[in-house]
Amino acid sequence: MDDKASAAREGLQYDAGFKELEIVAYIGEFKILGVAHFGVGSRTSSRRASDYIRAFGDVRLTLSQVRIYSKATKELLDTAPFILLNMDKVDFLYARDDDEGRAPD
Repeated sequence: MDDKASAAREGLQYDAGFKELEIVAYIGEFKILGVAHFGVGSRTSSRRASDYIRAFGDVRLTLSQVRIYSKATKELLDTAPFILLNMDKVDFLYARDDDEGRAPD
């Protein structure tokens, strides 16, 4: 049976790709903004950004298009094409839902 047709009949979205979310992480005195890609199964209901983060179980998260700010002064300190974020060192992490737009710098 065709997965797209089956998903449409059941009111689900069909997406065999990746979900792109802007992630905001706080580590010590730094605020890190970047884009993470989460795998999406062949059948998905509408999921919130927090659902993808809760389901993530690895110790490292790869972020692309990274901007690193001072938490105190909000000054841009550095940019990078990508980083590996060690989840054990993260104090606080969140992602905005698609309808909330991009996180402010």
